[in-house]
Amino acid sequence: MGRDVTLTCADKDGFDCYLAGKANAGAAVMILHEWWGLKPHNRRWADRLAEAGYLAMAVDLYDGRVTDDSEVAATWMREIDQQAADRKLVAAIDYLTGSDRPLAVYGCSFGGKQAMQASLLRPEKINATVLAYCRMETDPEKLSRLQGPVLAIYAQQERNWPQKQEDFESAMQAAGGATRSVGYDAAHGFTNPESPRYDLQADAAAWSELTAFLQEQLA
Repeated sequence: MGRDVTLTCADKDGFDCYLAGKANAGAAVMILHEWWGLKPHNRRWADRLAEAGYLAMAVDLYDGRVTDDSEVAATWMREIDQQAADRKLVAAIDYLTGSDRPLAVYGCSFGGKQAMQASLLRPEKINATVLAYCRMETDPEKLSRLQGPVLAIYAQQERNWPQKQEDFESAMQAAGGATRSVGYDAAHGFTNPESPRYDLQADAAAWSELTAFLQEQLA
């Protein structure tokens, strides 16, 4: 359904994205990939959101690199140039919002952390943030910059749950922000169909929560 496109950062460097949906869509969703790189299931997420009527973009923060090796992925994640990634996030946000089009950001694991980063970089342009089983921001001062609510999706088999959820909810309350929490008896990576931890039932339930939240916040 979609197509590969190249966007240009403020420093004139180009980067690739997968774009699906109609250019005149009334709302948009930006997708950030996990530490594996931009994989086929990320593109499928964009296609599914396009079918629901959104302009959906999966942003490649790894410049075409993709792996199935967790050690390689961990290295890439640790070594990412966040300033360069920030420029990509800002360029993608500017592209998707166009003439005041409402925008949500969504990511799982590494992608969830980058989704929050995007929302903190351009809070005035982000209507909603969706994070799944990622490292959560817990600085109330930073979170107070958010101008839209957060849907936080938790994998309850993670060792640091429920403390992760409690800490984020407390930080959001201190920041005066709005958050909705949903959790599933599943492991980290349960939305990734290529992962041995994939959980079809939990993935379907989380997707339903995601789409209902988007419909509510981007209407």
